[in-house]
Amino acid sequence: MEKKPVSFSFKEKLNKFMFSKPKVEQVQSNESDHKNENINKRKRELSIDSSSSMYTKNNKMQTTSTSLSSNCSFSNTEIPHSTNLKNDESIIINDNLDIGKFINTSIPIDDFTKCAFIEKHWVPPPGYIYPFSIHIRQGKEIKRNVLSAHFQNNHWLVLSDSMKGLFCKYCVLFAPNTSNNVTLQTLVKKPLKNFSKLTGKDGALKTHGNHKYHKFAVESRNNFLAAYHNPQKVIINQINTQRSIQVNENRKRLVPIIETIIFCGRQNLALRGHRDDGFLDDDAGPSNEGNFRELLMFRISAGDKTLESHIKTTSSRSTFISKTTQNDLIDCIGEEIQSQIINNVRMAGMFAIIFDETTDISHVEQLSLVLRYVLDNKVHEDFITFVDAYKSIRPEYIPNPYEVKLSGKALGHVVLDIISKLGLDLDKCIGIGTDGAAVMVSESCGAVSEIQKKCCNAVRCPCFNHALNNSLAQASTIPSIRNTIGTLKAIIAFFNTSAKKHKLLTDTIGHKLIGLCQTRWVELHDGIIQFKKILPQLVIVLTEITKWKESSMTTSKAKSFVLSICDTDFIFALTCLSFVLERILPLSKILQSSTIDLKNASEIVQCTIIVLQSNRTNCISDFAKLYIEVQQLAFELDIDLKIPRIIIKQTHRENYNSQSIDEYYRISMFIPLLDSIIEDLKRRFTLPSMEAYDLSLFIPKTFLQQKMYCASDYQDRVLNVSKRFSSIEPNKLHGETILGKYKLYILVPNY
Repeated sequence: MEKKPVSFSFKEKLNKFMFSKPKVEQVQSNESDHKNENINKRKRELSIDSSSSMYTKNNKMQTTSTSLSSNCSFSNTEIPHSTNLKNDESIIINDNLDIGKFINTSIPIDDFTKCAFIEKHWVPPPGYIYPFSIHIRQGKEIKRNVLSAHFQNNHWLVLSDSMKGLFCKYCVLFAPNTSNNVTLQTLVKKPLKNFSKLTGKDGALKTHGNHKYHKFAVESRNNFLAAYHNPQKVIINQINTQRSIQVNENRKRLVPIIETIIFCGRQNLALRGHRDDGFLDDDAGPSNEGNFRELLMFRISAGDKTLESHIKTTSSRSTFISKTTQNDLIDCIGEEIQSQIINNVRMAGMFAIIFDETTDISHVEQLSLVLRYVLDNKVHEDFITFVDAYKSIRPEYIPNPYEVKLSGKALGHVVLDIISKLGLDLDKCIGIGTDGAAVMVSESCGAVSEIQKKCCNAVRCPCFNHALNNSLAQASTIPSIRNTIGTLKAIIAFFNTSAKKHKLLTDTIGHKLIGLCQTRWVELHDGIIQFKKILPQLVIVLTEITKWKESSMTTSKAKSFVLSICDTDFIFALTCLSFVLERILPLSKILQSSTIDLKNASEIVQCTIIVLQSNRTNCISDFAKLYIEVQQLAFELDIDLKIPRIIIKQTHRENYNSQSIDEYYRISMFIPLLDSIIEDLKRRFTLPSMEAYDLSLFIPKTFLQQKMYCASDYQDRVLNVSKRFSSIEPNKLHGETILGKYKLYILVPNY
């Protein structure tokens, strides 16, 4: 018996198993199996790489496990090789199916690519400038062009845009290298660029069509398509029925293995145990072999005869349950899922991108990308990929290989490269979601600005609640506010780290403290507002803890917290912060609602800014009410309000020439707090991102609701949004049409 190769790639090993009998001694893959492997490889290149042809099916893809088991193709293929390209009207072909790119190259042309060249070769688009040749006739230059009629009259004739000449696609693919001991050149190996005499009895096209090698190529083309589109009629499958039976059996053997991997992935379970090599052993004792192998043994014990037969009768090199094969199958499943998501995005048309980068526990700078789109009236946010940001930087952004910098421009190009590799149209990207880091949002060198240069229709629209939270974080620039928030977090952590302290707190005030969560922003509001209400009871609890005799560290911390709380700066800062949060809390709740109304949300943002501006204008009267609350709180805590000592020269804080307590804290704390939040809200909730909400004006129901508003203002908003987004869908967003409908609604109330 011929000796087997030492090693195989995963795809080669898979094909070897699929088309062979599961004996201990495996037979090598035949020529047809390697041919299938090349086809799968070529399909993957055509469907993933942006430099290759892109094929898309409109029909919904099957689930991953069904696709894997039925087609047994683990590549990221979007069209099975048996699909009739000619009858599929939804297939999109780009200019990379240019046969001139495969002339005189070492790239093998597999059956899948041959079929694509025959049935969907690149065709010049409308407005294309055809090549021409110049000839001298009677001392004058005469231009001879290629005409579309030449292609209509000769179905075998194609134009190569890359080589600016004509080819016979049948002869390129099927004609022999020589004819009558003469090497074939024009229309076969070289393009026809002399267009002086194409038609007529002695024309180049007529002459070529009469050659024997051309007629042989046409006949070979017909036989090829017949066998390609009807593989069940291939002689090897008709004669060797046992081979087909074996293929189906081997496919069934893979199904339980793939389903188990998918199950672990959906349940977020780690696959590996201590060892993932060797045969499954039910008699291994109490040792745990990991989730994946234990689930396989559970399936066998539950009566899965197919899996049991596979494990017991297959060679140890073809069980497909090792840790290496697990990773290979996971990659194949990931490609299948990614392919389905990309198809959904293409069917949706428009999409937005959400991305961020961070360093993981293994010190790798991971960049994550999520696509957001609307399909079947449902909003989808699908994770696409993780990439190593530093390994994905373009070479021009690495001037020094020993100091690689991840700048905003470099990060933006990494995202653009990913989108292009996925085969998505950059003009269809209409939104960008990021955090508020400078490397993302910088207007001069930020990642968003770099992406918007290519994605002209994209509007940066961050998480508005995140933006709101960042605006509140700007209040930390005021020292008193920053110190107060730090004290609140320390007190909450103080009670949460001990069951004894937590029990005393709940027995006294009746509930626990709400944490100041950085992502659940409603809790941030509620936590500070609640802290102000229970401040007197909290001082009583801390005072009791100072009397404990068990731990000196605990009592000293409690004592320091009491001194921090019973301070004038702390009381004023807590009261001012609660005042602002009470006005922003409704907006925060609306922005986090699952049934958010975009129009109302944008209006509430503006109303919140107006309310805060009104408080700033009426700061004297508003702070006078707050001062009464501070006095009441100070009375309950039994402390005297006082202002810091004012000296002639101060380096660590501002000097305010005021002897009144309320005036001093109004100038030093209340007004700066309002100013910082108002200005930051205006900056974060920018006009371009808010204009996207005006798209709701095109909903007919909105027309009726807008009657109560100023008609001229409404018309201006419609014109602005139609100009801003008309380049995306010019047939749907037409300003004059919308204004005409608007007037109809106004004039005819019952329309």
